[in-house]
This record gives sequence, structure tokens and C-alpha cells, in this order.
Amino acid sequence: MARAGRKDRGLLPKKDQEGKIIGWTVRLHHEGRERRFGSFKTKTEARDFYEKAKQEQKQGKFFPERYQHGGYDLAETIMDDYMKGNTKKSRDEDQRHADWWKARLTGKRLNHLTPAILDQAKADLFQKGFAPQTVLHYLKFLRHVLNLAVRDGKLERSPFIRVELPTVTANRTRCLTPGEEAKVLEALGPVHGPWARLAILTGMRKTEQFTLRWSDVDLERGLITLPQTKAGGVQYVHLNDEARAILRNLDSWQRSVWVFPSENPARPIDGRNFYGRVWMPAVKAAWIEWATWHDLRHTFASRLAMSGATEGTIAALLRHSTTALVKRYAHLSPSHLQAAVAGIMDFGKATAEPGHAVSEKAQEAVDSIPTVTETGKAEPALKWDGA
Repeated sequence: MARAGRKDRGLLPKKDQEGKIIGWTVRLHHEGRERRFGSFKTKTEARDFYEKAKQEQKQGKFFPERYQHGGYDLAETIMDDYMKGNTKKSRDEDQRHADWWKARLTGKRLNHLTPAILDQAKADLFQKGFAPQTVLHYLKFLRHVLNLAVRDGKLERSPFIRVELPTVTANRTRCLTPGEEAKVLEALGPVHGPWARLAILTGMRKTEQFTLRWSDVDLERGLITLPQTKAGGVQYVHLNDEARAILRNLDSWQRSVWVFPSENPARPIDGRNFYGRVWMPAVKAAWIEWATWHDLRHTFASRLAMSGATEGTIAALLRHSTTALVKRYAHLSPSHLQAAVAGIMDFGKATAEPGHAVSEKAQEAVDSIPTVTETGKAEPALKWDGA
């Protein structure tokens, strides 16, 4: 027969100077040493913890670190620990996600993260004007960190089990028309409009452009060196005459090492802040249904395709290692697809004059596709220096 009081084994009262019980701690032996946990406000809470811990010991699932510091680890602690060992190529992007979540979840422990908290965070990301794909990246980062916490015994289960992630559909690649570009640049104004125009002329990603240093810009050779890129290695961006002119008109070199400095010239502009504070309001003011900053890169690539550039050339200027992602612009290229389709008109007819691969009508169809090199103006082709 079990002795009386067995259910209270391991429960130790905490008393004040007058001998009044003010809380409870739990004493457990684990791996040959005594450990204490708590404090618990009531004896019932202490007993529940003791019984749960003993059951976890029997199952080999008891991890004392989970209960240190009076509870589960802080959310910011596990993210800091994760980033210390993060050697992925996407580390800079992961750090940006980690910083946002740390600020969002300051002081919250893992067991306090609920589906409701995560759903509200998702809503706030959309409120900032982020695209579904971007919101998905933020959520998937935290989900991955929490899954590792579950694996390491720091969390029983992830709250993401009951969180619906944004659906990202493979829609058509969004490119700005000349008219849309003109409206956006006008809405951005004389200061920020040239920044967006530079993105269209170079195809640089937002982070690449806004973390650009003057020491990496060679206006004489028409070349920008990107020492740190998404691919992980050094890459180069070619500048045409208009892109050079935009950079020459910037005066930030007089006060900062950054081409696009923040109000504090010692730091580059915060791309996320700029996106929500300047870009999205301009898109709304231009009455454009939706346009992200990354669409400017798509616009760059689409206009290369419309100017007759080959897939290999487009991939090189986008700094892609293969042409796989460039195929999305193939339908815009008149160099082979449009001409080939137009050539069907002459099938079975009299042989064309020597030296003509397609009919005059077919060539006219090819030549009629505009390529924008100046806002709202159509030119026959993009002129590239050094490309």
C-alpha cells in the first residue's frame, strides 16, 4: 500500500520570513543529479508539473532545458541560437526575418505562441503591403525555427499546425507597361522616381540596389560590382548611358559611402521601410492594381526579350546560373518565336525573294513590338555598354 503523502513527493513549499507559503518548487532527479524547477503559484500547479515530468522521464522525452528560467525558452533566444549556426546562402534574408519576429515576439516564451498571435502577425505583414510570397517567407522562417525547437524538446508542438499559410499561385510574370511606369515614376516624384527607373534599367534586386556602396560603382566602365548576392558569389551589373546619368545625378557620395543612405549617412536606407512608406503609396496613387518592387526586375527582363536578346543574354544580365527562369519571358521575344509564327503565312506559297527569311508583313509584326528606354517612349532597342 502506498504511503500517505506519496502524491506530494518532490513538492517543496517556498515560505516567507513569517513561515507563510508563497509558492512551490519541484525537485526531480534526472541523469544522476538533482534539479529544481519553479516557482509555481499553487501546489496543484507544482503537482501537475511533477507528474508530467515523471511521465516524460519514463518515455525518454524529458528535457530539463525546456523548463529552465521558470518556463520555456524565449522566442528571441531560439532565433538567436538558430542564426548563430546559420551558414546558408540566404542568411541575410533569414536575419531580416529573425529581426522582425524578435521585435514582434519580444518577451514571449515558446509556449505562449498561439495560432491567434501568428494569424495577427500574418495580417500585419499583409497590411504593410507585402506580397503573398514575401509573407510566406516570413512565416516559413518562424515555422522552421519552431520545428527545430520541437525536435530539440524545447517545445511540445508547433502552433503552426493550426495556422493557414498564404496561397501563392503561379500567376503570369508581372511587368510594367510604359504607361504604368510613367504613372508610378510620377507618383514617386523627382527624388524616388529615378531610383525605380534605375531598377528597370539594371534589373538589380531591391536589397542589392539599396545596399550599394559607391566604392562598388565604376561609372567610367559602366559596371557595378555586387560583392554579396543571392547566389553567394561576386556578380556584376552592366550600366547603360541612362543608368550612368541617374547615378551621376545622385549627390549622396558627398556625405556617405552608401549610394542610397538613410537619414543617418552611416547606414544604408532600410528597404522594408522604404517599401511600405514610399513605394506602396505611390503604386496606390498611380491607380495600379498591384506592383511590387521586384516587378521592376521582371520589367527589365521583359524589355530585353522584346529587344531581341537571347535567353542566354537575358540570363547573364539577370545573373542567373541557368536559363530555366528566363523561359517565362520567351513569349515576348520576337527574335525567334514571333518570326517563326509569322513565317507560317508564307508556307506553301511562292518562294520568298533571296535573302528574306520571312515576309515583309512578318518583319513588320516583329518590328512593331516596342521596347522602352525612356519613360513613355518607344525605341527600337535597348543600348547596353559592355553587355
